[in-house]
Amino acid sequence: MDINNAIKNLKNGICKVWNDTKGKLRPNVFRGHSRAISTDVEDLIGLFVSDIFDDDFNILIDSSVHVDTTHRPDMLVVNNGKVVAMIEVKTQMGWCRNASGVIDNEIVRMHNIFCETKNLTCKFSNDVDQQVTYDKDVKLFLIALTSQNGANPEQHKKNVEYAKSRGVDHFILFDGWYNSLVNKDINNFAEELIKLKDVK
Repeated sequence: MDINNAIKNLKNGICKVWNDTKGKLRPNVFRGHSRAISTDVEDLIGLFVSDIFDDDFNILIDSSVHVDTTHRPDMLVVNNGKVVAMIEVKTQMGWCRNASGVIDNEIVRMHNIFCETKNLTCKFSNDVDQQVTYDKDVKLFLIALTSQNGANPEQHKKNVEYAKSRGVDHFILFDGWYNSLVNKDINNFAEELIKLKDVK
């Protein structure tokens, strides 16, 4: 699938999920705040990543990996049993958020643990485990769906620079709200993913 169609599918999927949260449950049941859609966003970004790759790649979303304790990477991209990318997904970055905590304590820390372990067992709730190998060449990503309610441009620039210094690519995919997303870094993210097709 080409990038533009993959982006269109992602935007349409996010819009539908967000609109569904606005629906009335029953005439006499009222919800004050929309339900969280973060797991839906993970799933839809997983589908987007799958659209970029061919059938040789597996996209492992929210698997449990036990190394001393249980780790739950948002997404692992696997080619022929080898992890080629680990992706941390945020629905939004939060107002003026400093991303160094996420980068250091979640992404880089987990990456180092997985590198040291090398052979990982990814467990899923349906009991279909997947064995994968993991090494220092795994590409690391921090992505946020939208800049809405997110880091201001100056903070985002600092976040991107800090992420790069730690070996992590950081992208905010869209501007705008869930029902009216406007492309921001989505094409750059897709281009970085495409480069991984040649990783052996």
